Amino acid sequence: MTRFSITAILLMGGMVVGWMMLPTQLPSPQPTAGQEERPLFDSNVRVEASNAYYIVRSDGIPNHPTAEFPNKNNPNRIQQQNYAFRIPRNPKKADKMTPLPMGPIGVAVNGIPFYNPYNAEGNDAVSGLYAEVFDSCCGHPDQLGRYHYHKYPACLKSPFQDKAGEHSPLIGYAFDGYAIYGLLGENGKFPTDLDTCNGHTDKERGYHYHATKKFPYILGGYRGVVAPQNFDRPEVHQRQRQRNYPMDSRSGEILGASGWGRPTPMRGNQSEFRQSKLRFH
Repeated sequence: MTRFSITAILLMGGMVVGWMMLPTQLPSPQPTAGQEERPLFDSNVRVEASNAYYIVRSDGIPNHPTAEFPNKNNPNRIQQQNYAFRIPRNPKKADKMTPLPMGPIGVAVNGIPFYNPYNAEGNDAVSGLYAEVFDSCCGHPDQLGRYHYHKYPACLKSPFQDKAGEHSPLIGYAFDGYAIYGLLGENGKFPTDLDTCNGHTDKERGYHYHATKKFPYILGGYRGVVAPQNFDRPEVHQRQRQRNYPMDSRSGEILGASGWGRPTPMRGNQSEFRQSKLRFH
């Protein structure tokens, strides 16, 4: 059977069927005219499809070396998960930017979730006085044992590699369905036209996001309509959207649930791993 005949079966009656039988080259969730076909996810990730979503199933165990956890900088250990992230197959731009939740905001092609640029107290988790400590692949686990990335994994043992003079490869998907690429844009140059969400549009890929060396590192917000089923606390995220919390990352405004404001800085680099009733990272 060809990829196209299998796809037709998937769409009949909204059935959900595994995609492991398909070739590695699958149609992108972005149905942009002229867009290239490219691998969706690595072989350690299982992808299913419904009419509306790609359902990405992962155990959350990295397919690359990690540090030994727990350690002196992180009291948490990496634990197996049971992820079933829903990625919209036909992403649509929203009327306004949507704030990022705490916890997973998207998923890398190796099944590891991306997190927003903040730690549990709302401080920059990547750089500055309150930066967290990452392993050589730029990840670490939270209190639930969820290994994750706050930034582009560009360390010595990075699972993602850029080629000089070329556009960065796909590294994952945001929960609004738009693709996330590495640092480089057309002709291997850093994009200069990224919006507040860290995205832009080109003729080949349509709207998509880029990781950046500077804040917000991966996403600054969602440009598209998101799938809230992926969030740790969907009801809190809905209140954020209804109250129109500011999320202009470049101006320093941060997301927050009811009662949050700008965070009070905490000393030390262990802030992400402290318990918080309001913000559970």
